[in-house]
Amino acid sequence: MRRSKYIRFAAAVATIALLVAPIATPPARADIMPTAIPYFTFSGSGYGHGIGMSQFGAQGSALAGKSYSWILQHYYTGGVIGSIGAFTAKVNVDSAYTSSYSAYAGRVSWTIRSIDSPLEIYRSGDTTLTLASDTYYVLTVSGSVVSVKTTSGTLVGTFGGSCWAAPKGPAGTYPPLIEVKDASGPFNTGWVRYRGRMLVDVKPGNRVALVNNLDMDQYLYGVVPRESPAGWESEALKAQAVAARSYAYADVAGGNVLKCTTYSQVYNGHSRLESGVVKPHEASTTNAAVDATSRQVVKTGSGAVVKTFFFSTSGGHTANNEDVWVGGTPVPQLRGVEDTYEYLARPALAPWPAIAADWPSGVPAPKLTGASASWWPKISGLELANQIRTLPGVPPAPLYVTGVSIEKAASGHARYVNLTFVNGTKVRVSGDALRGKLKLPSSRFTISGFPMSRIQGPDRYATAIAISQKAFTGTAPAVVLASGEAYPDALCGSALAGAEDGSLLLTAKASLPSAVETELKRLAPARIYIMGSTAAVSADVENRVRAVLPSAVTTRLAGADRYGTSRKVAEKVYALKAPTKAVVANGLAWPDAASVSALAYAKHYPILFSRQSELGTDTAGYLSARKPTGLVVGSETVVPASVFAEVQTLTAKTPQRLAGPNRYATAAAIARFSLGALEGFSSSEVYVTTGLNYPDALAGGVIAGKGMHPLVLTGFDSVPPDTASFLKEKQPTIGYIWILGGAGAISKTGAGAIDSVMMN
Repeated sequence: MRRSKYIRFAAAVATIALLVAPIATPPARADIMPTAIPYFTFSGSGYGHGIGMSQFGAQGSALAGKSYSWILQHYYTGGVIGSIGAFTAKVNVDSAYTSSYSAYAGRVSWTIRSIDSPLEIYRSGDTTLTLASDTYYVLTVSGSVVSVKTTSGTLVGTFGGSCWAAPKGPAGTYPPLIEVKDASGPFNTGWVRYRGRMLVDVKPGNRVALVNNLDMDQYLYGVVPRESPAGWESEALKAQAVAARSYAYADVAGGNVLKCTTYSQVYNGHSRLESGVVKPHEASTTNAAVDATSRQVVKTGSGAVVKTFFFSTSGGHTANNEDVWVGGTPVPQLRGVEDTYEYLARPALAPWPAIAADWPSGVPAPKLTGASASWWPKISGLELANQIRTLPGVPPAPLYVTGVSIEKAASGHARYVNLTFVNGTKVRVSGDALRGKLKLPSSRFTISGFPMSRIQGPDRYATAIAISQKAFTGTAPAVVLASGEAYPDALCGSALAGAEDGSLLLTAKASLPSAVETELKRLAPARIYIMGSTAAVSADVENRVRAVLPSAVTTRLAGADRYGTSRKVAEKVYALKAPTKAVVANGLAWPDAASVSALAYAKHYPILFSRQSELGTDTAGYLSARKPTGLVVGSETVVPASVFAEVQTLTAKTPQRLAGPNRYATAAAIARFSLGALEGFSSSEVYVTTGLNYPDALAGGVIAGKGMHPLVLTGFDSVPPDTASFLKEKQPTIGYIWILGGAGAISKTGAGAIDSVMMN
């Protein structure tokens, strides 16, 4: 398409869908069936290919007081206004003509008449046939012979090949017109009337084409009101007239036959007959704009006429021709420019995003209509793949798209789109090719929408409750209750909760929050474990728990400090499940213990805390007595080599270090280990929590571990490289991402960054 399909429709825009709460939340944890095939949401601005003059931009510029010459020189960089001599436009009036004219098949017949004047049909070397006015005649072809018949079938003449049909001279106050009874013109309607004459052109297979030949300005009378509303500012209409003239001249001079549709520019002739009434297609305002700019075109500095592409709405910035039609030679006059005044034209649909730079601050943005949402689709990876199957390199069905990334030009237009398929195949297509296949409004788009939801509450206690409710739709056999004001006890409680297949809730030190009390009642556990001494969870809290659930067996597991408590918990886990592995983590480095909490829950591996430069007697005592295989989490900066050696000596087994150069890399290393065949985790879902604070991670290991899915850390506004690397590595297998905590932990920007990683 050389421009937007209908000028009455402006840029369709859908605001980027939030990647978190608004996404339909899957069912409760035990029933989760993650989406295997992702959905992608397209959002963008503009309507049309984006090259050359924005028609709404021209109107906005005119409203800003700019002249048509300014408008043209703004959109066609370095172009100058020049002139051409008399020139004949050639337009195929069949809307089915969409490719080269030589490939156009033609029709079986055409039925025409001359309005208010005789109809002449002639061909060099043949006798001119003069026929009655206002009478229909049918034109057909047999071999190379054109036959002219009445509508009743009477033969009135023949011609030895292609010939001409034209009104004979002016009649009354109206220009001589030929009416085509058959459906013709851009909207494929009957009884359309045209100026000039018709070439009755013989095509192979006994077919015939009808090509309107007329003076360039008369042609533009039928173009300009179809391309720009006749009620627009005169300077915008003049700019449209010159742009349309330049485009038509360059096309016809290049040996082409113009199309009457958006494949060239919309031309609908002079008028049409509808229910016996003549409906004008031309307008006095647009005819005046054509007359005022008669013979004017846009030229290069060397005098060549520029092929002045134009379109409906840019959404803020036009594009370089090679950024849309990639591989093409850059044209100096078709440079992308800022669409400074487009907003003044009040496009029916606001550019996206309406509150950002594309739409001036303080200017009320038009409201989106219902139609706009359908213009920017939400589409599954399978449907997306099916739409583009015919593009080079796209693998066959049923392979589907699992990831998308966009290479954007400076104008914001998608130059290339990189698609990753479920089998790992990567395909690079042009943004314009994707636009065409998906019928998107423009190539100035972005893509989002990896399946993702938050599990959150207004504070750390409520978030833990939300996690519990998601993980346990019914009751739970046990609950681990730990302080929400410090991390050690909750983190070492992960393995105990897993050993009991139970939940983990947080409490304030001095009192049991009422919401936590309600959740305890809902879970109705038979056993409750209170983590830590009364310095962590007060006796008042314990007494309240006993009062709320008097039938439950309530046990406090506490040592003299966090190291002693971790030993007590480890011994309880061993009594329940006798695990063959144990985790050793620095008791002062919560991120590593948080990252391993999902594995600890799922596999019942107790988390034991080491001191800064030694194991400490409590952890050493457990390792010496139980002889587990050690999993040391954290780099040597966090857990020194000397501590690693102690683990090896005490267990008589070589431990495995799960570590990276930072907390995010360590979390990724743990996740990869968990996904190994021995541990058996699945990456169909991934849980993400902030690496900057511990509260949301305290209970996060429960839900991740219950489903045997990895837990990784991320930043507030961005995804650290090591986390991004893990997500990209596992992206083909990840069906859903759960974000733990609200926007205060991982912002909307941070959630968008996760989405961006997953779309790459």
